Amino acid sequence: MRKYLNKGLLYEWFTASKVPILIGLITWGIVAHMILKSDIMLIKNEIAQAESNSFYTVDLGEYFILGVIFLAIYIFASGVSKRNTTMFLCSGPYTKKQIKINELICLLITLGLFILMYVYIAFTIYVRNNELIFIINGFPQVILIEVIRLLLFGIIGILLMLVIDLLFSNSIMAYFGMMALGVSTICIFEKFTTIMNYFRSYERIMNNIFGNIIHNNVDHINILFFRGRFYEDQLGMILKGIIFLVVSIGIMLLIFNISEKRAKLETSSKIFSCKANENMILVYLSLGIGAFINIIITDIFFRHSIYRNGEMTPLLNSDLVKMLATDVISIGVITFISYKIIKKVLKIIG
Repeated sequence: MRKYLNKGLLYEWFTASKVPILIGLITWGIVAHMILKSDIMLIKNEIAQAESNSFYTVDLGEYFILGVIFLAIYIFASGVSKRNTTMFLCSGPYTKKQIKINELICLLITLGLFILMYVYIAFTIYVRNNELIFIINGFPQVILIEVIRLLLFGIIGILLMLVIDLLFSNSIMAYFGMMALGVSTICIFEKFTTIMNYFRSYERIMNNIFGNIIHNNVDHINILFFRGRFYEDQLGMILKGIIFLVVSIGIMLLIFNISEKRAKLETSSKIFSCKANENMILVYLSLGIGAFINIIITDIFFRHSIYRNGEMTPLLNSDLVKMLATDVISIGVITFISYKIIKKVLKIIG
């Protein structure tokens, strides 16, 4: 790692991004203050109603703005003509690997600044509400957990952003690609969740017979991934969650290293960094389109079979086979057609 670190590249990156980083820190400080203040008000109401005095972790969705801020910082730091800039730097004393690793280091340093801002905001909240926090259970523990979440999920998000960026040779297309791949991921995940719910119908029957097994443990969820109260008996689950995220970071670093090696400047097309990346992205986007259209088809033609009184009904025997066959065939056909259409559009553009 030391041989890839370059002070000149670090200076250039932070010089280009100092203004967006400053604006981002101010924005993040305001957002973090609003989140913590809202949770303090919630605990006040719960204490007043004698419901609970335990502090909550934050829903991860509330940190979405942080991802947007980092994407904006990366856009300003990298510039629009990323490929030309990289080729210019590679013609001098820098290698492509040096450039990408220094970008990773700069983003990690920036993440550290944002975590310090969160700690500062949490400290100001503590000072202003000192007497109240004295009777609140788990405030310092939750703040520590939030710092760990920001660090681990932040590193994963940074690596994911860099990996997606390495798939494209054009910066503008890379930013649109990040959004398109994100939407495709949501559609695919939504369809996967729906298919899993087909099989959970059996689980619901078992719960009705033997009692509600799952929801009895609702207070013992892993608060690294979900919003919930802190209890000391959760420490084992939190540690397992940390290990899982650290392993995920290791896998992402491996993918980052492979993507960096595959991205060849001299063979890159106008949009993608190499032909293999083009095929992979087109297949994934086509699969996302297939999942999205399948969700619409399912909702229109099979809603009466799946949902009754607003809840999913058990799918057994022939109904289950029919729904799975419909999903597999429709997603497969739509994905194939979408792939061919996108391929032709790219040929016309390129």
